[in-house]
Formats: sequence, structure tokens, C-alpha cells
Amino acid sequence: MAMMKKVFMPLLVLVGMLSGPVTYAATDVDALQSAKSLLEARDAKQAYLLLEPLESDQAGNIEFDYLFAISAIDSGNVTRGVFALERVLAINPNHAGARAMLARAYFELGEKETAKSEFQQLQQQQPSDEMAGVINRYLAAIDRSMGLTTSFAAYLDFGIGHDSNVSSATSTTNFVVPAFGNLIFRLAPGANEVSDNFKSISGGASFITPLNKDVSLFAGVSGVQRMNNQDTRFDTSSLDFNAGLRVRGHVDTFTLSGQAGTFYIDGEDFRRAYGGTAQWQRNLDQSNQLSVYGQMARLEYPGNDIRDADRYVIGTGWGHAFSGDKSPVLFVGAYTGMEDTRDNDFDFLGFDMYGLRAGGQLSFTPKLVGYATASYEIRDYDSEEPLFLKSREDKQTDLAVGLRYLPGYNWTIRPQLTYINNDSNIVLSEYDRWMLSVNFRHDFIW
Repeated sequence: MAMMKKVFMPLLVLVGMLSGPVTYAATDVDALQSAKSLLEARDAKQAYLLLEPLESDQAGNIEFDYLFAISAIDSGNVTRGVFALERVLAINPNHAGARAMLARAYFELGEKETAKSEFQQLQQQQPSDEMAGVINRYLAAIDRSMGLTTSFAAYLDFGIGHDSNVSSATSTTNFVVPAFGNLIFRLAPGANEVSDNFKSISGGASFITPLNKDVSLFAGVSGVQRMNNQDTRFDTSSLDFNAGLRVRGHVDTFTLSGQAGTFYIDGEDFRRAYGGTAQWQRNLDQSNQLSVYGQMARLEYPGNDIRDADRYVIGTGWGHAFSGDKSPVLFVGAYTGMEDTRDNDFDFLGFDMYGLRAGGQLSFTPKLVGYATASYEIRDYDSEEPLFLKSREDKQTDLAVGLRYLPGYNWTIRPQLTYINNDSNIVLSEYDRWMLSVNFRHDFIW
């Protein structure tokens, strides 16, 4: 998509200059010429700041409205750009550049059907071979995003980092055990928190194919391997599969999927999970999306079946995309659930959970996005812990901040800082953990 924009922008500026009469006051010649030069140099933000104060006087001037629209859309003020393009087309319905930019704006606003209609109208205006190629790529991208054509995707990811607590273990060395008359015990060497550097590799592949205009079938597989430089006892890996159906309406999307996965520690099969998810999403308007979901999973611990459990979660979320500079996005969510051990003699391992999530992102430039996420979960365990003679209560906080840099050619570079704190009334369950990582990801889409 970024490559299409690189081709699209110079073409649009050129097409726009040839698509209608030029009528503007001599006093604004310098501003318009400067804006055009800034757009050709891909500095849409400065072009927008230059033209925005002139809008009240120049609205209705085709050349001004066209350049203002391009600068607005490419600086994140998409709705302002749409209004300006509509003024251009009201005066000159055959303005090919304005119609092309309007189609792209609708695509970025998520109005895929409208964008497709505009691009199809452009195809009928005998565009140049280069413009026709860009239009066809946008139409193909729209069909993929709407699930109207079979598409495949894959990725490879390589990472390096440092982890302050690779085993999520307590920093405590000595602790009291009430079940043994408050005797003081000492953790074995290496049983408490250990820091280490690590490297990781992950990859995955997926496809989606339409069964009809409303229903699509999808499936995917992914795997992750993380290797510590020194303490290989806590090397981890996972292999996950998913498949399901997606039903799209005008504003509603229903998804039903099944998952299966295995988590390994030091190469040993630690946990298996089999389950499903049902989700409903509604686009309330161009900027707001609501979701409700339910999940269930069967957890199995080979060689440690007292921990086998059934997990149930229901939750809701809301996302909002703000207009304006940096295209900020915010999401919040809440959920509740339970993990119920299948052996009632060990129900002190089961718990009820309640959680909150929030996050957001800012687009500093088209290639650089900053993001932050936060979550807080309370876990109340079902019965008294036999060694510490009280029911366990955990309060876990997860925080992450990072950047996504898109250098081009489907590469993403992602530095991230993560902090996890588990506050527990059972001393052996208390820990905190810092992770600093940099990941390099390449996406394949066809």
C-alpha cells in the first residue's frame, strides 16, 4: 500500500493540474506553488499548514481545493480533504485527479464499497497505463480487505532483547510456610529470578477465501521460538493453529473460530490448549467500533494433570480513531472469566478473573508509529492454598510502549519496552519483569 501511494501522489498532482481551469487570485500564487512543491517533496503536513488558513477565502477555487485536499488527506486530516474534493467535483465532475483522491480517501476511512465505486468510475475515464495499474492494485487491495478474493499472507520475525526475569520467578530467597509451623525455607539456587539476554524467531502463514459475498473461510498457523543466551532451562516455544468463518454485514461482522496450540519450555511439552472464540463487531460510525466476544479453552498439562482446567472468558471492547494530526487511535476493553480445574481436589489452582485493557497509537510520520498498551487483571483463587493456608489473590499489571518503523519493502522494525508486575498474597507468586526487545519483521502478501 505504501508503494501505491508513492506512485499515486505524483500522478495525482500532475493529473489535477490538467483537470480543469485555474482560477485564483494573484496574491495566492506563491502559496499554491509552494504547496505544490511541498507535496512533490512528500511534505504534506507543511503543505496543509500553509493552505489551511486560506480555506475560508479560497474554498470553491478548484486548484486550491484540490491541493488542500491532497495535503489534508496525506497529513491525516482525511475528512477535511473529502469535503474539499467534493467541492472540486461539484464544479467539475470529470476532474480525474479529484475523483482518484476521493476514492483513496474513502478507502482510508474504511468505506470500502464507496471507494471501489469511485475507482471503477475512474477506470471508465481512460486513465494512463500507470494510473490504471495503481487503480487496479487499489481495487485488488479493497477486494482482499473485504474478503471478496482469496488471499494469502505470511511473515518472518527475528528479535533480540534482554529479560530481567526469564522464569517469572520471585526475587525472594527465604520464605515462611505456615503449613509447617511457620518454618523458614530457602529457595534452591537458580529457583528465583534470573536475568538473561535472548533471541527469538517466529513465523506464520494464513489465508482467507470467500464462500459467497458475505461469508469467508480463514485459517492460519504460527510458531515462536525464544532462546536465552545462558539459562536455556527457560527457553520457550509455541505452535498454534486457527480456522474459522467470518460473516460480514453492512456494519456488523461475526467471527467464529477454533484454536489449538502447544506451549513448550526447554523443548518439553508444557501446556496444550484447544478452544474456540465467537466475536461480534459493529462499526458504529467511521470512527468508532464496538466488539463483544466469548472464549472457551480446554487446558492440558502433560505430566502434571492436576492443573488441567477449562477456561471461559467473555469481554467487550471499544475503539476510536481520531481525526487530525498524527491519526491517534484509542481502544479500551473489559473482560471477566474463570479457570476451573477438572480435578476438584485441586481447586485451589482454579480462579475467577476480572480485567481491563487500554491502549493507543500515534502516527508521527507515515512510516513511524508509536504505541502503548496497559492491562490490569485480578485473579481470585477458588480455595485455600495448602502450604500457605490462605486463598491466593493476584493483581497483575502489564505495560508496554514501543515504536513501529516501516522502512519499506514490507519490513517492520519494532523496538519495545515491557513491564510486568504480579502482586500476590503468596510470596512465591510475586514477581516483576522488564523486557527490552527489538524485532525485525518481513510480511509476504499475495
